[in-house]
Parts: sequence; structure tokens; C-alpha cells
Amino acid sequence: MKEAYIGVDIGSSGCKAIAVDGEGKTLGVQSVRYDNTLVCTGLGCYEQPARVLRDAGLDCIRALVRELGPDRRTAAIGLTGQMHGLVALDEHLEPLRPILSCVDFRNEKQNDEIYAKVGGKEGLLPYTNNKMVPSCTAGKILWMRENEPALFARTRVVVNPKDYVRTVLTGVPATDESDASGFGVYDVRNHRWNRELLDLIGLPEEVLPPVLHADQAVGTVLPEVAAELGLGPDTVVVAGAGDAIMQTVGSGAVEEGVYSVVLGSGGLISTSLGVCAHNEGARLQVYSSAIRDQWVAYTGLMSVGTSVNWMRESLYAAESARGAEEGFRRMDEEAARVRPGCDGLLFFPSLLGQRNPVDDPYAKGVTVGLTPSHTRGHLYRALLEGLAFGMREVYLQLREVGAPMKCIRISGGGAVNTLWCQIFADLFQAPVRRVPEYSACGALGAAVLASHHGRDPASLPGRFASFGSDRTFEPDASKKAVYDDLFAVYTQIYPASKGIFQALKRFDETH
Repeated sequence: MKEAYIGVDIGSSGCKAIAVDGEGKTLGVQSVRYDNTLVCTGLGCYEQPARVLRDAGLDCIRALVRELGPDRRTAAIGLTGQMHGLVALDEHLEPLRPILSCVDFRNEKQNDEIYAKVGGKEGLLPYTNNKMVPSCTAGKILWMRENEPALFARTRVVVNPKDYVRTVLTGVPATDESDASGFGVYDVRNHRWNRELLDLIGLPEEVLPPVLHADQAVGTVLPEVAAELGLGPDTVVVAGAGDAIMQTVGSGAVEEGVYSVVLGSGGLISTSLGVCAHNEGARLQVYSSAIRDQWVAYTGLMSVGTSVNWMRESLYAAESARGAEEGFRRMDEEAARVRPGCDGLLFFPSLLGQRNPVDDPYAKGVTVGLTPSHTRGHLYRALLEGLAFGMREVYLQLREVGAPMKCIRISGGGAVNTLWCQIFADLFQAPVRRVPEYSACGALGAAVLASHHGRDPASLPGRFASFGSDRTFEPDASKKAVYDDLFAVYTQIYPASKGIFQALKRFDETH
């Protein structure tokens, strides 16, 4: 019987799953949306029901097995998903509370306390080679211990969302090196929880999961779960990797000078490294890769697809009432008629705060240069350009540890927008190659990783590097001056607005 391999991506707004054969050819794709399940329970507090993500993952697997039919045996499953989320499991491996999501930063106080104990961001680098991002999992654990002591006392282990779904499949709680890197207490140089740091901040190692290589088997699917999903009882489940890492390797960005840009709910730009670069100034995330003996340096923006959807629902509500596709079609049509640079209109798109190039969860969106001559098409194109400017700004930090850019491998739901892909090519002055399965890049990477189980790990980079592209966007040199000049203005927006953001924070706290 022919074999198939399934990759599952547990995102913040939906689940995508893809099945491939042993050569990585796509056999089927399934998805489940769970929009509007992210609930804001307070300033910086964003939660999701664990069962929603669990059910979506299982439903996607079940649907793929049916799509594959009786002539294909699912041999292995790999997972990826949103990083930094907290799923607290009890002794029965059941969630004790809703997930503290990847955009939840209620643990600001706990992060500050950790920094105070180690001497700031620079003081943390000898322990982890990384800063603690505002939403880091370790900070959330400390928040839970301080604010929900009864629940914390019942916590057996804390995992990330994709690890929770894998735990449901196998009954074995664990994580991989990339998601462990995102906890904020993992030594990425030596591939271990940093016990010295754990002792210093008073975080018990017992609540942290075992850490495995991404391609390592965690176990097989539990018999009762296998029967429910239509799987064989010998179906292997590998550890997988966090979405930022899996999207990097899944896009084929595993060689020097190749950068991955992911346009999802958030936005990422990343590159693979053969050595663990010193994270000077703690400006980046340098995490263990899904490929053994490699690392991924990445940075990005908090609200990319989120910003686009907000504008569609706000300014194109009438068109979107006839369907999201009609809304996007009209948006793209109007933006394409606007000149590059939007006649001096700029959009600073920090609708959910900033993680890079500075940590400021209270940053807001800003429009600069608006006049009566600007239309909603100008606003939308300014948003697309503003997001590309933001990626260019954080790329300058990434360039400090990575090789000069040869090309961009672009993926994520936003890659369907050919105008946006061309904006990236013109702004970066580099070829942009769109990944064939651009909307399911993370799931594809997880599926290929699963298909590599039992093979020589040293051959895995070659498999990812062989991924092709469905379209290439070449840079237009005549656009360089316009974008360079406007980028210089864009970089002044945050410094000029920082005080206003702090004033608005005080307003939110008192009204």
C-alpha cells in the first residue's frame, strides 16, 4: 500500500493540513477556520478555547484520511503552529484553562522581574542567546503561578498549542527545540533548559516538557484516537516545530542568502544559519531549527494579515458583504491604480503592538500624510507598503547575522496578492519567488518532516532546498528611489509617536 504523510498547522485563526507522498508531492489539503475565537479578557490578555484548536486539528486529519482513501496509508504525522502560547495540562493531560495565545502579553511584569534578576536583555543573552519576547511562555507560567495559584498547583506540564494537539494524538507531552527556544529559558547553544536560569527566577523544571529534535518520533497515535480518525495504530507522530521555524524551512529558505517572508496573521522574515550567531543587542530571535545543527534567525511584525482584514472589514464592508473574495478583489483593483508611494501617504501598521524592531506592546497604528485627495485605494496600498517597509526595517537587524540577500521565498495567505509580492520585490530590490503551496507552507514543511522520519537527518536540508516556486517577481529598478526616500520617512514614525502611545496606554488604564 502506498504511504502518505500529514502535516498540521495549528494557527491562531485557523488550522491547515496537507498530505504528501514520500517525494513531497501534495496529495490533499484541508483547513478549518476558527475566526473570532480569540477573546480579549483585559489589556494585553488574549485567550482561546483549547478544545477549538484541538478539534480543528483532529478534524483536518480525519478529512485528509478520507480524502486519501483506502489506497493510502498514513505513515506519519508532523505538527507546527503558533509559538509562545500556554496550554496548562493537569495530571490527566487535560487543559486547566483557556490557552494564553501567542499575542497575549499579560506577563509584562514577570518579564521585567526576570530582566531585573539577570541584568536586562544583555544579561539574559549568556543564558539563552535571546531576549524574552513580550508573549514568551516562561513569563506566562510565572504569571499563572502568581495570579492563578490553585490552577498552577494542579499543572503537570505546560506545552504550546501544537504540542497539545500532539499530546491528544499520542498521550505523550513534549516539545521540540524551536518551540522550547520560544519559552525564554532555553539555551539554544547547548540545546537544553538552562537550569541555572530556572533556579534564578524560581521556575520549576518539572512543569516544562521534554525537548526532542523536530524529526524525532514522540510516539504513535493512541489506539482509540487512531480508530476515531481512520488511522492505523502504528501511525508515527514526530515532534515538528514552531510555525516561524517550519515556515522558514518549508519555504525552502535553508541556504545562505535566501530569506523567507511569511505573510500570515503576523509577518515574519527569517534566514537559516549554520552556526548559532551571537544575538548582539538581543535584537532578534535566534532559535533552534527543524533541521539538526542549524538555527533560524528571525524577526517580524505582529499584525499583517490582521491589518489587511481590518481594512477590508472597515473600508470595504459593502463589497465584503458579498464575500471576502469580492472584498479583496476590489481592494487590489483600487490599490493597483495608485502610484508607488501613494502620493505621500504612509501607514504605520502596529494594530497589535510591536515586537520588532523594538518591544512595545502598546504601539498603535498611525496614518501620516492623509489629505482630501487620498482615496480608500490609497489607504489600502499605503497599508501594503507600510507592512513591507516594516519588514525592511526589521530585515536590517536580521542582516547583521545573515548573509546578503540573494532572493526572497514568499509564503502565507498574503502571497496570493501579486501586487503585494511585486511591492516586496521593488522595495527590497531582490527577486521574490512564491512558494507553490504558499498558503500552507508550514503544514507542508511539517508533512515533509514527517516523511523524513527514519531517514538520514543530514539529507533533510536538500529536500527543503529542492522546493520550487510557482511564480517569480523581478524587481523594478525604477521604483528604488521612491521606496528608499519614503522608507527614510517611515523609520521616523515610531520615534515621533512613542510618547503618544504611552499617553494612550495611561488613558486605557484609567478610562
